[in-house]
Amino acid sequence: MLLPGCRGETSEGVAVDSMLVHVLVELHLLAARQALVGDVTPAMRDSVLAHYGLDSAAVARRLETYARNPEAFRKLYQQVQQQLMTEHYGNEATPR
Repeated sequence: MLLPGCRGETSEGVAVDSMLVHVLVELHLLAARQALVGDVTPAMRDSVLAHYGLDSAAVARRLETYARNPEAFRKLYQQVQQQLMTEHYGNEATPR
């Protein structure tokens, strides 16, 4: 069972928490910024989580739930990857 949140059914019927997708996209973008610029603070990460009404423990619980269902976890990260590609390349982005 997945935790409550905004979920969207994929074509294979695996529910994906769209809010968690957005959180993970923003956290990945922060990690990239940290790698490139080095100016990311813990407060910036906390701000992303607070924007979605979450804390690090809540995100960890949601990820643990996905970890028990590899197919759901794969679908989650496919959507994260697609959003990151769209952020970088625009609407014509497709995962390779």
